[in-house]
Amino acid sequence: MKLISVEKMKQLESAANDGGYSYEKMMAKAGTNLATVVHEQYYSAATSCVLGLVGGGNNGGDTLIALTALQEAGWTACAVIVKEDTQWQSLIEKLNEAGGKVAGLDQLEPELKKADLVLDGVIGTGFSGSMREDLAGVLNKVAKLAEGKVIVAVDCPSGTDCVSGEASPSILKADLTVSMEAIKIGMLRFPAYDNCGDLKTVDLGIPTKFLKQFDDGDRVIDSDMVKDFLPERKRNSHKGTYGHLIVCGGCVNYAGAPVLSARSAYRAGAGLVESALPERIYESATANNPESIYTLLEDEDGVISENAAGTLLKRLSGVDCLLIGPGFGTEDTSFRFLQRVLFGSNGKTQAAGAGFVPDTNTKKEMGPESMPPLVVDADGLRLLAKVENWSKKIKVPFVLTPHPGEMSVLTGLSVEEIQEDRINVARKFAQEWNGTLVLKGALTVVASPDGKVAVMPFASSALAKAGTGDVLAGLIAGLISQGVSTYQAATAGVWLHAKAAVLAVRENGSERSLLAGDLIQALPQVFNELDD
Repeated sequence: MKLISVEKMKQLESAANDGGYSYEKMMAKAGTNLATVVHEQYYSAATSCVLGLVGGGNNGGDTLIALTALQEAGWTACAVIVKEDTQWQSLIEKLNEAGGKVAGLDQLEPELKKADLVLDGVIGTGFSGSMREDLAGVLNKVAKLAEGKVIVAVDCPSGTDCVSGEASPSILKADLTVSMEAIKIGMLRFPAYDNCGDLKTVDLGIPTKFLKQFDDGDRVIDSDMVKDFLPERKRNSHKGTYGHLIVCGGCVNYAGAPVLSARSAYRAGAGLVESALPERIYESATANNPESIYTLLEDEDGVISENAAGTLLKRLSGVDCLLIGPGFGTEDTSFRFLQRVLFGSNGKTQAAGAGFVPDTNTKKEMGPESMPPLVVDADGLRLLAKVENWSKKIKVPFVLTPHPGEMSVLTGLSVEEIQEDRINVARKFAQEWNGTLVLKGALTVVASPDGKVAVMPFASSALAKAGTGDVLAGLIAGLISQGVSTYQAATAGVWLHAKAAVLAVRENGSERSLLAGDLIQALPQVFNELDD
């Protein structure tokens, strides 16, 4: 689904109108397509009576056109005129001719009692500030009387500021919002998002030449987008077909983190996942992840030592992706290890090392220019932030996966500043750093070096649990190892992660009780449903 600002949407519609595709044609297409979505998703013997709340803006006209189409499709349709507008007279006449009903506000309560579904077409995307008292009264009354009924918002829930994301106290909370052509950016900010329900878009029939002119590539992540990004699975393939990933991380305090990432990468389809971790946690790791192969790294008191850099560097030849950071710790010796691995600096000349694999001394160490694509996660991000001009020193495609606290360390911004404008903050720093950025949290943002963003329409306390970020990092790295680009892998990984949470909560019955491992268990079903 496309994502657009209110201002750019106005410019698009104006350009199309000036170019010969009139506002009337856009409205006709919008209303007809809205009706199609409602009919296909909700029509049944038990849901066949629809009430439309008609305001004075364009979404009022969209609602009247949709009601006429629904009446013709077998629904019993009624329009309640919330705000009189003479421009809708011909649309009202068409609804009457189709057998529908048009009523005034004095008939709102009895008509609402009959309805199974309500179309909210009172206020459109131009709303800001305070809602008029008369309109607030109508919406409050509908909210009280429509409990248990399906609410479908037309373009946006009435009372949504589609620029700032603010929401009127009298907003009518929707089960589904059907947006015209694109989701408006403010709808993917809080508190507005809490009132939108599921999101869908319908096209306005605008000619392609105008759509291209005003399309910056911003998207709301959905299943169709993810399907296009996933690598093909062929019957005559082998493990080498699907890439070699190294997951480097872990310490005595966080022994499970690299295990979660490695298992998640395998679930994402990676062919070979190698875990590079401190000797001290090898036994616990193998007990929980027998599918991985292992490279043991020298450690100091249970954390990865600077002296292990040579061991890892000699393993990177032919590797398709390196995920570094899960469970890493922030000790000075681990910091120096990361510097040498990523930048070839501040390390000591290595002897044989403790590697679990046979003699690696004959292998040449990788330099910054010949590294595989990178995913940096968790403590790896905090250590990376300590390296001056780190983004200029990374010479390969990379993905960073910070939560707001880690993003604060990387940028110097406060968590509050980041959360106030997540989309633009992510966009700015992905461009500045020339890498793919995944700003985690409710409504996760994926930003690419070329300025595109993709937002995941998902917010749940289920993912507010240790280890869930390790699973996400493994998904992204597992896809990169199969040849998926960093931006596409990050986008697909975020969607798969969220859908796994939905399925796990459905299976377990509670957001409160989800464990990171539940996400990994749910992934096969996520892929099955995506392939259907």
